Order: sequence, then structure tokens, then C-alpha cells
Amino acid sequence: MKKWLKENIFVKDMFLYILIGGIIFFIPSWIAFTIGVVIGSEMLVAFGAAYILLWVGPLTPTIPAIFSIAIALKQLVKRIKKHKE
Repeated sequence: MKKWLKENIFVKDMFLYILIGGIIFFIPSWIAFTIGVVIGSEMLVAFGAAYILLWVGPLTPTIPAIFSIAIALKQLVKRIKKHKE
């Protein structure tokens, strides 16, 4: 397990994958909030805020979910690079 963490998680490019994973995880909130502000819908703005508040709260699997997305993205990029060669 320690070797896997060192090779897959604790590397420089993993920060970018984690950032992208966080963006992907919170896309429903961003879309609802943006559309709500543009069209003036308080309900969509409230949904965006509630989505963030729900997932940022304690005892939620936010961090493991974002790490899972990041690892999946990294593996996908690795497969694409390997396939191109």
C-alpha cells in the first residue's frame, strides 16, 4: 500500500488531477449557481449553495470521492498516452 501511495498519490502532477477532480465533483453546484444568477432564479442559487454545504459538511465522503476521480483521470491519461505510443 505504501509503495502504491508513493507512486500514484504523492507525485507532482497529482495536484493537477486532484484540482480537476474537485472541479468535476462540484460541477452541479457551479452550473446551478451560474444559471440561477443569470436568469435570476433564487431556487437554483439555493440548490448550488445547498449542494456545496451538504458535501463540505463533516462525515461526508468528499475527499475520497475527489481522490477517486483524480486517480481515475490519471489512469485514463496514462492509458491514452500508452495507446498513442
